[in-house]
Amino acid sequence: MDEQILRNLLTLESEKSIGKVQIFDEIDSTNSESLRQIQSGNIENRVVVASSQTAGRGRRGRQWLSPKNAGIYLSLTRRFSMEANALQALSLVTAISVVEALYQLGAQGLQLKWPNDVLFEKKKLAGILLELQHKENSRFVVFGIGVNIELSADLLDSIDRPVTDLDSIMNEPPSRVILLAALLNQLCRNLEKYEGSGFSSFEERWNGLDCYRMNDIEIQNGISRLIGKSLGVDSDGSLLLQTPKGIQLINGGEVFPSLYPLSE
Repeated sequence: MDEQILRNLLTLESEKSIGKVQIFDEIDSTNSESLRQIQSGNIENRVVVASSQTAGRGRRGRQWLSPKNAGIYLSLTRRFSMEANALQALSLVTAISVVEALYQLGAQGLQLKWPNDVLFEKKKLAGILLELQHKENSRFVVFGIGVNIELSADLLDSIDRPVTDLDSIMNEPPSRVILLAALLNQLCRNLEKYEGSGFSSFEERWNGLDCYRMNDIEIQNGISRLIGKSLGVDSDGSLLLQTPKGIQLINGGEVFPSLYPLSE
């Protein structure tokens, strides 16, 4: 991937938001490299992108399989002046940004699963891992994004959950550099909006894409389990769960479709 071609595709807003671009053929993890850069004192906003990862990481300690050129693997580092509790909805904003970027490139039928999975027909197309880092009295968020572009049949068989790729859902998937530029442009645009007005301006967008809204779901968080009907998210990005005891706000855990209907 050529950095100059990428920069030519970025909007002026994105150019202002990104100080440095680092492109690797192979790396352990773009998120891990971004965190190392922060800890070593390189605190300018940056993008790290790789053709492959040997130790890609997903949410809840899972591995993100990252064969060479089979997907886009990127991390955007950005400094925030907002308090840490105001950053909780950023993962939802990131997921919305991924869907909007892919729609611009011709994808259709995408949906979201709280808090940040991008799905097509309930199969995972893209994953997001956000990590907060403190350095020199500043807060940095590393936005890790992985989008499947073209997965081999063997790789699809080796993953223990339903997944898909752009090659399966689009007639002509975009090149990696065009996809990367679209993701960065949309994410930078939405982050600027989030810093100005919070999540309230994204609430309706999320709820329109939420594949489990108004369906019975199960929330698993560690050893705890909670069943209820998803009512979508509120203006802070919390999941609203209708339970026999009333509406509960959910701020952590993993969503699964429930096999047990909610008792009236």
